[in-house]
Amino acid sequence: EAVYQRRVRKAVVSTQSTGLIIRLATFPHSSLQNFSPRKKLSNWQVQFNKTREVDNMAELHGQVEDVKGVMNQNIEKILERGENLEQLQQRTTELNLNADRFQSQAVRLRRKLWWQNQKVVISLVVVSLLIVGIVTLIICWQEGVFKKK
Repeated sequence: EAVYQRRVRKAVVSTQSTGLIIRLATFPHSSLQNFSPRKKLSNWQVQFNKTREVDNMAELHGQVEDVKGVMNQNIEKILERGENLEQLQQRTTELNLNADRFQSQAVRLRRKLWWQNQKVVISLVVVSLLIVGIVTLIICWQEGVFKKK
């Protein structure tokens, strides 16, 4: 209906007391003798009543466009998820590499600390043996084991 009204507005230039003055350029096949504005307007009305069918098609087309928009958004979300999954996979790979490095460093550190512990134990044993030896020597000296008879 809006198209019908716009076309009528374009056709009607002004209203005077004698009637409607219509631009003849709007009606190329008409002449002043057989020109009937009512007939032309009723033809336009019939023609533009058919536009309701076109409007239905336009509405369906609009719905299809909406669905296409939703589908495009869904595809974009899927692509973003794919990118997120790629980033997650990359982070997982990095974490695995870091875990392997950590494990190898932990093994090295454990061995190093074990050797340090063994050195301390050996040192304590040597010092303990020296102390026991010295104490034994002192006791033996006091008992006179080392005196000449």
